[in-house]
Amino acid sequence: MESSHIVPIQLSGSGPRYRQIAQYYEGLLSSGTIAPGEKLPAIRRLAADLQVNTVTVVKAYDLLAQKQLVIKTPGSGVFAAGGQETPCRSSDFNSDELFRDDEIQLIHGTEIDIPADAVNLATATPSSDLFPVGHFKKALNEVLDRDGAAALGYDESSGFFPLREVVCSLLADSYGIAASPEHLQIISGAQQGIDIAAKAILSRNDWALLEDPTYPGASAVFASRGAGTVSVPLNRGGIDLSQLEASVKRYRPKVMYCMSEFQNPTSISYRASCRAGLLEIARTYGMYIIEDDYVSDLRFSRSRAVPLLKALDRPEDPRVIYIKSFSKLIMPGLRIGFLLSPAPILRSMLQAKHMTDISSSGLLQRAFTLYLQSGAWEEHLAYRRELYRRRSQVCLDALTSLKSLGFRFTPPQGGVHFWLTLPEGLSARALFRQAAARGVLCAPGNVFRSGNRDYDDHIRISTAAAGEGEIRRGIHLLAETAAAMLHRGKGLHHRSPIL
Repeated sequence: MESSHIVPIQLSGSGPRYRQIAQYYEGLLSSGTIAPGEKLPAIRRLAADLQVNTVTVVKAYDLLAQKQLVIKTPGSGVFAAGGQETPCRSSDFNSDELFRDDEIQLIHGTEIDIPADAVNLATATPSSDLFPVGHFKKALNEVLDRDGAAALGYDESSGFFPLREVVCSLLADSYGIAASPEHLQIISGAQQGIDIAAKAILSRNDWALLEDPTYPGASAVFASRGAGTVSVPLNRGGIDLSQLEASVKRYRPKVMYCMSEFQNPTSISYRASCRAGLLEIARTYGMYIIEDDYVSDLRFSRSRAVPLLKALDRPEDPRVIYIKSFSKLIMPGLRIGFLLSPAPILRSMLQAKHMTDISSSGLLQRAFTLYLQSGAWEEHLAYRRELYRRRSQVCLDALTSLKSLGFRFTPPQGGVHFWLTLPEGLSARALFRQAAARGVLCAPGNVFRSGNRDYDDHIRISTAAAGEGEIRRGIHLLAETAAAMLHRGKGLHHRSPIL
């Protein structure tokens, strides 16, 4: 239940307003007037009632969090400490609070004067110059010439059957995954796939597991279903299996969302033993796993990849819902991916897709079928893999300047992300603000949190949209900014790993 304690806060002209708000709520929290576990007013609601900027309220809540008086949970809100642990119930979901309001404004540049030629190392979306427009235009024209108006009607909810056949062949040949067209659905991107799985499996008051840190879109989906979420930390080998099993025993979650290969944002890949352990826990406790195959195709070395979770799934007791989108690998606006469902929940998944949007674009599905059959996909994928391998090496070389300042990271073996640990005391939020003003964007770590850890000591930089020269310039600007902050002492403050 949300607290009704908004008035009577009397904001005076002396002292920062966010401190006045924080002091008022500190009194209510310390006295027990706001009970442990009680939800504080939503950011926008409180800002509107007090006639202040939402950033002012965010800073007040940040101050309370630093004092460990409140717990901030993505997609759910701000709660008085003492009434809940890492997991959270999301019955009062507000999509505006998936990211805190100041982060939304800052990332979109409305609070900072970002130079027009700023280097974007924050986005995971590839630049448009990489799109295979020519090949896809040819496929579209061929479909329209061949099928005419039939290409513009509805296809069945599960997708254009010839496309499903082609995808099943691709899965067998390139991923070691056996699949039949009847168990495969064409979807409009990975986000829709997560949403479909959540609709099919979760009800209000169920539990779901998330990696920590994680892709925030998954947190939002589970929150929208009224489910509680439990975060499980990652280590260098993947998910922490001991904490995972303890959480499964305690909360009996119906589903877990993960990226086993080049995870976003950390670029961690699960070791073989971790994958096997995760599947065994899922089978033992009857839990489903949503495996989001983000960019497993972008492995830089020629070493054989560890099989994906779906490739290791047992046909007699399938636990893995496999989702793959082609958006990041071809064209974001294409909005085509696929979802492979275990037989026991196939009917529910098909119904959830139909209720969501009836079917994905028939024209695009038919064109994409031709695109895959032509061999253009393998050609484009090889080009992208080599491109990102070169960009990753350029980024790795340029990061020497940040390593000398105390930044730490593990070089990724694939994908498009570097997950950097900041020097002691340097704030990711502060670094983001000042670096953006200088002309380079990075993603502050707190955007990816799924539990109580704030990740204000991490940033993610991406090579998805920046060319080699831009990467060098962007990291140079980032290093200059960090060096100046460390020299002046700006951005240095005590950081608690728990909010």
